[in-house]
Amino acid sequence: MGARPVREGRMTLDMTVKATDLAIVFATLLGPILAVQAQKWLERRRERNARRLALFRTLMATRAARLAPDHVRALNGIPLEFYGTKKRLKRIRDAWKVYFAHLSSQHAPENAQSWQQKSDDLFLDLLRELADFLGYDEFNPVELGKEVYSPQAHLALEADNLAIRQGLAALLKGQFALPIEQRIGPLDPAAQKLLADLGGKKR
Repeated sequence: MGARPVREGRMTLDMTVKATDLAIVFATLLGPILAVQAQKWLERRRERNARRLALFRTLMATRAARLAPDHVRALNGIPLEFYGTKKRLKRIRDAWKVYFAHLSSQHAPENAQSWQQKSDDLFLDLLRELADFLGYDEFNPVELGKEVYSPQAHLALEADNLAIRQGLAALLKGQFALPIEQRIGPLDPAAQKLLADLGGKKR
């Protein structure tokens, strides 16, 4: 009767040692695997954040040239790079959808100025959402919309390119024809002599 507590104590000690051994084995086996997975997760997160930051920088750098290919590519990348279930991500995608819907809408020439103003406002809303999400929360609307260098020559060049593209497209579609003006003026003496000589040879 007196030996039982000693025997039970040894069994408890043996079970404790075995559980500790198992924990050490599991930690030894799973530790490197979990460390590798954690490292991969951190790398993917860093790459995603770098892509998001690059996209925002592109939009900021080209905000005065919104027809530039880099600007259009960055704009089209927003739904993919800012995909997620967080409310802040949803606000970005919602702002993008509203802006995209406006850009895709038709407007009459006489409403071009009001259409452009609304386009500017919606684009600034999108930039503000992106800036807040990426930690640039001290930007104000003036900095985002007005503090940008855009040479007048670039604006004129962009307008000319747009007019040329639209005109060429309308011409190819047969929506208008090129005006041709025929002018016949007096010939200079050398041309008159040449025509006279040719006429004389024909006889």
